[in-house]
Amino acid sequence: MEFEKILSLPAKFVDIRVCEHISRRIIIEDGKTKEISLGKIYGIGIRVLDKIWGFASSNNASKAYEIAEKALKIAKSGEKDIELGKTDLYKKKIEIKPKINPLDVELDEIKEILTEIEKEIKGKKVSSTSLSYGDSIIKTSYLSSEGSKIETKTFRTFASVTVFARENGYLQVASERLGGVGGIELIKKIREKAIEAKERAVRLLSAKSPPIGKFRVILDPKLTGVFIHEALGHAVEADHVLQKESILEDMLNKRVASPLVTIYDDPTIPKSFGFYFYDDEGVKAEKKTIIENGILKEFLHSRETAGALKSIPKGNARAQSYDFIPIPRMSNTYLAPKNFSFEELIEDINFGVYLKGSKGGEVDTARGVFQFSAEEGYIIERGEIKQQIRDVALSGSTLEILRNIDGVADDFEIHIGFCGKAGQYVPVGDGGPHIRTIATVGGINGYRKSS
Repeated sequence: MEFEKILSLPAKFVDIRVCEHISRRIIIEDGKTKEISLGKIYGIGIRVLDKIWGFASSNNASKAYEIAEKALKIAKSGEKDIELGKTDLYKKKIEIKPKINPLDVELDEIKEILTEIEKEIKGKKVSSTSLSYGDSIIKTSYLSSEGSKIETKTFRTFASVTVFARENGYLQVASERLGGVGGIELIKKIREKAIEAKERAVRLLSAKSPPIGKFRVILDPKLTGVFIHEALGHAVEADHVLQKESILEDMLNKRVASPLVTIYDDPTIPKSFGFYFYDDEGVKAEKKTIIENGILKEFLHSRETAGALKSIPKGNARAQSYDFIPIPRMSNTYLAPKNFSFEELIEDINFGVYLKGSKGGEVDTARGVFQFSAEEGYIIERGEIKQQIRDVALSGSTLEILRNIDGVADDFEIHIGFCGKAGQYVPVGDGGPHIRTIATVGGINGYRKSS
């Protein structure tokens, strides 16, 4: 391979990413095997920066110099002058070894375990089930014209279960996910989680409709994480800031949240789903303080956005694979716990709503508004958890929700997911503790709560 020749091209900056991604996947739906697959992706991506970026990729590494020339031609064709944020150079070779190597476990054995779990969660009111398992080995080599040379090898394993329950025309769903950077040891509780999902979906069938109005609400760690990731996290990705698609564009070092709110993005958490050593620009992964005691402290950068905003890149440029350009992305984004107990959060609520889990939603980072659907909820009356409610929606202004947080619990959880942006999906984590704030609650067939 002609890597040295490529890195010596007449340009401001050149980097090369060689990726090998070996993955296995199993999907069991309603007791039937929908998919058993083994895949391998291998390729090379080359970026060249002169006036603008030129990028080319191929799944044939023997064409490396040919595609590099194409990238160079593109890079010299523009008129924009891009500056990169400065970073240290690294020459590292790192491998994470899982406790239980996924490749030591046959797919047939995993399939049998999932099938047994599916039989266990069947029931009269369970209308459909879906269980999945996936593992991957990711080998990446990164080289730059500045002198970085980084090789990493990581294992990532995950499992998920979704249960649908139906009765009297009502359909409810509950889901659970487990996984992280590591091996089979990270998903050993999938049977337990599947039973939890089944019981929750069935229980929701007899839940009541939610109230409609603006109330004090308690968000559980899962919904806290979804809110932090979706409503705030994307707004602090620096490309959105530069494109004027973020409400936080001019808010650095200003108060944007309650003094109880401290939020981090941290790709260094061991075994987490959003863990990595170096980003896809060879920048060492660091823990970032996004908000500290309510004050916005920093955005999440690539080297390009850091250069444009006179900041320092700290390892948030990520790409789905070799054939995508790295862009600013989150890793593990979470709200830090404080010292409230759950009981203290609810004890002085005369009427409110406790919301748990997430079924998705929509966010507008430019306008700073959002709407999420919680998986389940409960009425809070005179400091006590009362009847369960279903089909609950949560909406409001991101900054208003953050500024109204007046209670942050001492518990903490991080959950796993895949985040989509610009056609790319990357593994992430999000979470936090229980929090108390004020938000608008609604839902299907909701009722107005009279004062």
